[in-house]
Amino acid sequence: MNELFQKEIPEVLKKYPNLVKKSKEGNDILKGILDISNENGEIVGNFSVEIHSTEKFPYRFPILYEVAGEIPNHPDWHKYSDTSCCLTVEQDEIIKCKYGITILHFIEDIAMPYLANQLYRKREGIYLNEYPHGLEGFKVFYVELFKSDDVSLWLKCCESTFIKCKARRNDKCYCNSERKFKNCHLPVEEKLQILGRDKV
Repeated sequence: MNELFQKEIPEVLKKYPNLVKKSKEGNDILKGILDISNENGEIVGNFSVEIHSTEKFPYRFPILYEVAGEIPNHPDWHKYSDTSCCLTVEQDEIIKCKYGITILHFIEDIAMPYLANQLYRKREGIYLNEYPHGLEGFKVFYVELFKSDDVSLWLKCCESTFIKCKARRNDKCYCNSERKFKNCHLPVEEKLQILGRDKV
């Protein structure tokens, strides 16, 4: 039992009365309905979900299950056969959980955008945004992180991060952008440090 997860449940139930605390296999989980609203605050859909803790919470996401079958259990829909949802690539999750994540933060900033994206796909036939599966998903993550698909730049940045030949904050960045390092690839290096050399 993750004690922090258990401790946060009452605050979640106060804000989301359509969720209830249940016991499953000796662990407390959250179960119920999450309403999805548009930019005007109008409810445009809802999903029946379960939210389970993990051993690594709050430094990794809880597990979100969509249990009513509104989303097909298929990798192309980012949902597994056990009804758990594939929310992002592992690297992105690690960075987002660097300082810990609360259940409320998870629901509002991770789960609901994922579910809203599912509604968008049902209506429009495509996702508004998504990471592809497998290695292609990792590639897209790193292209977004480095703001470039130039692998030689990725290597320069990794060398600077992990081989300790780091530029000084006010030097021009090694990517030839003419911007200062602190305003260019220093924030990228900080994220690489969170991931760690082995994960990168």
